[in-house]
Amino acid sequence: MASDADNVHKMVSPDHEPQLSDQKSSALTHFKDISGISEDDIAKNILESNNWDLEKAVYYFMEYNDPPVQITRRRNLEMSPIGFPPPDRTVLFVSPSNIPWYRKFISTLFSSVRWTFSVVMSVFHFLISLVWSDLRRPVTDPAGDVRNFIDYFKKKYVAALNEDQVDLDSVPPPRMPPFFNGTYADALKEAKRSLRFLIIYLHVGSHENTDVFCRDTLLNSAFLDFLTENSENVLFWGCDINSPEGYRVSETFRERTYPFIGVVGLSNNPSYLSTSFGSPTRMALLGRIEGLTRATELITRINLIMDNHQAVIVAERAERAERELTSRLRREQDEAFQASLEVDRARARERAAAAEAKERLAREAAEALKREALLGRAVVRRQRRWAASLPQEPSGGSDTVRHSIKLPNGTRAQRVFPITDSIKHLYYFIISQEHAPRRFVVESNYPKSIIECRPGDESDIEEYIPKDENADDNEPMPPREIENWKPSSPSDPPSFKDAKLAQPQMLFVLDLDS
Repeated sequence: MASDADNVHKMVSPDHEPQLSDQKSSALTHFKDISGISEDDIAKNILESNNWDLEKAVYYFMEYNDPPVQITRRRNLEMSPIGFPPPDRTVLFVSPSNIPWYRKFISTLFSSVRWTFSVVMSVFHFLISLVWSDLRRPVTDPAGDVRNFIDYFKKKYVAALNEDQVDLDSVPPPRMPPFFNGTYADALKEAKRSLRFLIIYLHVGSHENTDVFCRDTLLNSAFLDFLTENSENVLFWGCDINSPEGYRVSETFRERTYPFIGVVGLSNNPSYLSTSFGSPTRMALLGRIEGLTRATELITRINLIMDNHQAVIVAERAERAERELTSRLRREQDEAFQASLEVDRARARERAAAAEAKERLAREAAEALKREALLGRAVVRRQRRWAASLPQEPSGGSDTVRHSIKLPNGTRAQRVFPITDSIKHLYYFIISQEHAPRRFVVESNYPKSIIECRPGDESDIEEYIPKDENADDNEPMPPREIENWKPSSPSDPPSFKDAKLAQPQMLFVLDLDS
């Protein structure tokens, strides 16, 4: 076999290979699944050397002798991806039919005739199969075939038993076997995924023992209890071989007689454990039970098959649990590492945010100090401008009034104002004082009220900030020329007379920023 493997490895594929047909692609996929070969070229070369006959390729791969003539006939290439042990390792139970003695006597007389006829028909079918492919319908709806069989089984057997027991109130209604509702490929995939045995029933409605087997064995409470109690270890699948899906599965298992029960699962067969091409799939036909069998006997035989291969399931479960544990530990380590990284990132973000906040606060403080300094300069510039812009103070008279002003720091000042002048004169006099606040209001002493003396067109203190920060504040400020101090525009406050400030009094300057 090693030389065959070497020869296969030495085969060279052309650079531009023609695309495979759907049947060949399916055969290639199934052969790779059976053999465990991952390289397309190697698997394709083995199939080509066996004329794309999947079964011959499997036997060749497993180092078998030439397969018997009956298995070399043309088969559907869409065979199920399971392995078949050599004949000497197959667990096979064939139950003898319960035939009366007189029928056995007649059968003995005609056994030679039947044998001759069987050989002739086998050769005839073999020759026909070489010329014409199977005339059965192609598999187009395998899931539908399975559903149809389940519905058929329920109506024909379960419903019939229910009608027979309609008058027996003490007898519980018959139960339905828990058939897997899916294709054979789906059932095989689920069995392999969940590490369960797959029990397969192939139904032949025309066989003389089929009805008895369905009623007395498959619907037997002991067998149904067995399937229910072992639901975590077994799947039960069935189909009629007269349907395309059932026929395809029948072609795969090559049953000798009916009723047929097959058990598929992970194999501990040494033939599957090591080959020169690598480790093939371990899903295989573990045993077959053929012929009419009682429920208790069927359970015993299935248990025997499963017990013989339970170690493989246990080992695979342990290996899978170890893989899952390793994966979980690795995932937890990765999650812990990511959590640690996230903590580090969060701390880094916090440090960056704190540094940014500190920098922002420092920047804002510097800007506030700078603005404060500029506003201080603006107050000085405003004071100097209006000190130079006020008109000459009148000497006194009946048309004048003298008001005393008290600043927030306690400083007092007084001035004579014409009573016909706008009280903006009072506002500008206040801001011309050295200790005048930036923003203020004027309050009369009696009655206490706020005197709105600021002109509407007067600029805010910001307008007095020098455009050139390097300007010399000691330089003389150009005065603002006001020709008429009387109210002359809607923005001007009223006159002293109209504002009821024609009599001398103490006025208080209130700092709005204190």
